Amino acid sequence: MNEAQARRLLAARSGDVCEACGAAQAVNAHHRQNRSQGGAWSPENLLHLCGSGTTGCHGQITTRVAWARTLGWSVPSWSEPAEVPALLARHGLSYLTPD
Repeated sequence: MNEAQARRLLAARSGDVCEACGAAQAVNAHHRQNRSQGGAWSPENLLHLCGSGTTGCHGQITTRVAWARTLGWSVPSWSEPAEVPALLARHGLSYLTPD
């Protein structure tokens, strides 16, 4: 899957609402498993979040990695994102899938 396809699916899943807080407009895609660690552009590895890498929910997840991992918002390099559920504001604890 390419980046554009993944972004379209992500926006459809989130309804353009932050998947972490559920209160703000989602403006950025966050890789649960960092791209530098092999994280793919895939719906199971992405969260649609408010803020940037330093602000909003995106900033909190980026800077508070241990906490974010407890919620499935960050995934270590040795894990498969599809096998780690994430707590989504609108859907509760969910396994993220390509569809």
